[in-house]
Amino acid sequence: MAVKLRQNITGTATQALITAGSNVNNIGEILLTNVHATDAATVDLYVGDSTNSFYIIKNTEVPFGTSLLLNSKSLKFINTTGAFGLFIKLGAGSVDVHIKRES
Repeated sequence: MAVKLRQNITGTATQALITAGSNVNNIGEILLTNVHATDAATVDLYVGDSTNSFYIIKNTEVPFGTSLLLNSKSLKFINTTGAFGLFIKLGAGSVDVHIKRES
């Protein structure tokens, strides 16, 4: 069970930020910061399981030198065993991801 609250994402492979069964249900914010020197990052962020994907953002461009803050109660999802995980996939670029839990 992985919980990656801070991570640098590069490449186009889908990566799990929070795996199913991690019991992280209290996400308050997700900050995506483009760390590439010149190029925009194209980001998909979604919750899902082995057969379903529910997008929070899809094909969203984050210009270089900027950040995108996602702060909403819609970031909450069931994260118990056999439920959903949180995934990110880049079409281009490189981003730092910071996940803040609510207290």
